[in-house]
Amino acid sequence: MSISVQTAAQNNQLHVVRSLVTESPKLINAIDADERTALHWAASSGAKDIVRFLIDKDAQIDVVDNMGWSPLHIAVSAGHDEVVQELVGAGADVNKFSVISPISSTTRVFNVCFRKNGKGITPLHYAASKSRIDIGKLLISRGADINAKDNANQVPLHRAATTGSAAFINLLLNSSVPPAKTRLNNADRIGNTPLHLAMDSAHAEAAVILINAGADRTRTNLDGEMPEDVPGVGDPEQRRVKAYVVEACGPRE
Repeated sequence: MSISVQTAAQNNQLHVVRSLVTESPKLINAIDADERTALHWAASSGAKDIVRFLIDKDAQIDVVDNMGWSPLHIAVSAGHDEVVQELVGAGADVNKFSVISPISSTTRVFNVCFRKNGKGITPLHYAASKSRIDIGKLLISRGADINAKDNANQVPLHRAATTGSAAFINLLLNSSVPPAKTRLNNADRIGNTPLHLAMDSAHAEAAVILINAGADRTRTNLDGEMPEDVPGVGDPEQRRVKAYVVEACGPRE
């Protein structure tokens, strides 16, 4: 039974990938049922040597699968630091939005249009969601937009606040250099700022960092709630977090 180049890449079988590509160079950018190339699967499995081989063979770096993920999105989400370095070093777009591919040639339109239908998430959003600090530093150093908005109008700071990643929040704040200054009070589609989300998820330390950095404690969301008044994950825990915030930052004015 023959093995596909995608399966070989997923299984980190460099010798098989090399053999298949040498025999049929068009396999470099061939896609499977998920519209993934060998580079997607190598990025997914952390197969750095295969990623390097495919890049040297001129594999398409920023191609997206049927879920709108580029190899860089996948490597960032999986936390494969060395693969991220290889892709970024080869010129992968650090500000690429995840978009849904067109379903057929008859519906094909410019890539920017699919940002309205896909999640519109950049690699930095994924890094923030999973607190990939070193990857975040690399992406930002290569020009990643710290204020990029996804289709829910959330910036990476929203993601870091939701997960309570104090380290990633600090990374975004410390990387804030005009004109690329981290916007603390960006509101998402339902009006929540990062501070709203930190309080709602009961992440006291994250909330304090945001407040000390200048987050607006009186900003209301579409439900008319200020950050310290959101329902949260449970009344006892929410009261504990609110008390911690008041003790650390003083009462809301």
